[in-house]
Amino acid sequence: MPKKRFEERPYDPISADLVRDATSGTRRPAPAPSGIALVPTRTQTETAPETTITKRFVLTRSEDAELNAFLLRLQQAAGTKVPLGLIVRAALSVVMEAEPELCAAVGRQTFRLPSTHDRLALGEFEDQWRECLQVTLTGR
Repeated sequence: MPKKRFEERPYDPISADLVRDATSGTRRPAPAPSGIALVPTRTQTETAPETTITKRFVLTRSEDAELNAFLLRLQQAAGTKVPLGLIVRAALSVVMEAEPELCAAVGRQTFRLPSTHDRLALGEFEDQWRECLQVTLTGR
């Protein structure tokens, strides 16, 4: 993935705090005028952000190079940075919306998870899932 261009601006902690507050979705109360203390009321409850979980998958070096080239092409077409996580989350959302059709396509085949030591069978298993996804999402 391309690296972020170097900016010669010094670090500005106030600007960083403003950006973090604006993108976090939570609102901080405005500072009180001098001499007046704000007392939080029960209506000003902030919800704690939901905890996150990291998911991972393994790629070969050549697959990683292809993925990085793909992301670079997407970034050039979009004119902005496109993180892999964003693309994966968007793709998962599309797949999950097609769950009924995907389950119907999966029901027409027999699946069996092969041994993790059998690379050929794992490749065939992945191709089987790819075919089901392709049929579900494109109708081909």
